[in-house]
Amino acid sequence: MSRRAPTGDAGSVLMLGVGLVVVCLMGLTALVDVSAAFLQRQQLLAVADAAAIAGAQAIDLPAYYAEGASAVTRLDATAVRGAVDRHLERAGARSAVPGLAVSRVWSDGDQVVVGLSSPLRLPFLSGLFGGSIHVESWAQLGYRAAA
Repeated sequence: MSRRAPTGDAGSVLMLGVGLVVVCLMGLTALVDVSAAFLQRQQLLAVADAAAIAGAQAIDLPAYYAEGASAVTRLDATAVRGAVDRHLERAGARSAVPGLAVSRVWSDGDQVVVGLSSPLRLPFLSGLFGGSIHVESWAQLGYRAAA
């Protein structure tokens, strides 16, 4: 009994099917990880926006009480940092965003810039594409003239 070598393309459809499943799984994995990274960045940016707004409300109270609210009222740089920290604490941001770190709080008297970072947490490929997310948000102190 001699065996003949298979001829034709018998079994090639199975290999194409396995290859298609592998490609689809890789695409799904990439889609889930990219979506997770995007959502984490959006969450961190929302926290930074709220912290910057809280910092922009830390006006120089002695000047405000002495002269009233006007365009010359400035932000108190030390109060800005405290307002940002208090907001993050009250909002529970440190528990909502694991590994949250404040990388920058800056004020020039009119504007506040808040920089936050957190580790990137991917469901599937965190070993390959780990790292951290960095965002900055700013808010400005402004007054409208009385009508």
